[in-house]
Amino acid sequence: MSVRIFRAMLKEDKVETAEKAAQELFAAIEEAGPEGVRYSWCKLADGRTLVIVVDLADDEKNPLQAMPAFQKTMNGLKNEWITEPLSVEPMTALASYRLFH
Repeated sequence: MSVRIFRAMLKEDKVETAEKAAQELFAAIEEAGPEGVRYSWCKLADGRTLVIVVDLADDEKNPLQAMPAFQKTMNGLKNEWITEPLSVEPMTALASYRLFH
């Protein structure tokens, strides 16, 4: 199991775009029902900080990467919507209730 947290600051004029894209992406994920992944996007109270949490059952296999909707959304996120590159950190879940394995 691999859990990672991604952080990014959204450009002020791209917050609404990112929120709409997230809704569309998660609709596509729900429809596809990929196994071995838990995934969330959260926005902090400042209204611009995006926190993405990814929990993969297999570090070598992220089923989201094969999805066109994921590729499109990540392209927009990385190349258009954020003020600086995504920061990525591995995370160890010490305890959770139905969030991580």
